[in-house]
Amino acid sequence: MLGHYENFPTIPHAKAILLNDSPTETLQRTILKAFTQLNTQEYDQRAIPAVTTNCKIGFEFGIAEGTSFNYLNMEEIERFKRSWVKKTPVRLDFFCTVKYYLPTNSEKRKPLRFDYYLFRFIFGKPTVVLTVFHERGTRRLSIEELIEFLMKQINNELANIKSKPIRIETVMCPVPIEKL
Repeated sequence: MLGHYENFPTIPHAKAILLNDSPTETLQRTILKAFTQLNTQEYDQRAIPAVTTNCKIGFEFGIAEGTSFNYLNMEEIERFKRSWVKKTPVRLDFFCTVKYYLPTNSEKRKPLRFDYYLFRFIFGKPTVVLTVFHERGTRRLSIEELIEFLMKQINNELANIKSKPIRIETVMCPVPIEKL
């Protein structure tokens, strides 16, 4: 099923409760657009001040389909929109690679170890639950800071369509056993 990852881990590394006043379908489309745009951009440490090394940061997002992920691009978004005709999904799962590069004197960049994450958005009204699992990597960027950065990008897209922003109510990292 498009948007659902069958092997999502049962014990997450972080959980965020988000407050949402926009329609679920609007928020889902906005998340897809924001993540697709992140796939095409690169940031330096001024954009994400929590990263201590002088490196460039890029993202690669994929959307789940069964036991795999498809690179998130405009073609995949159109495919996903066609599946909305049947039913608006209650959850969306993503794979994210956070890429770090050191600038060098030449045109080439020196890659550092990447971070790999799984994200699950569970949509309710008025809350959205974001579950994060850190697959592997060095965590140059904390999960809390990554969530804040992603919410900022999503809110920028919501502002472009004059919709209400999503707000972070709480972030639990690590997630207490009783909150699983």
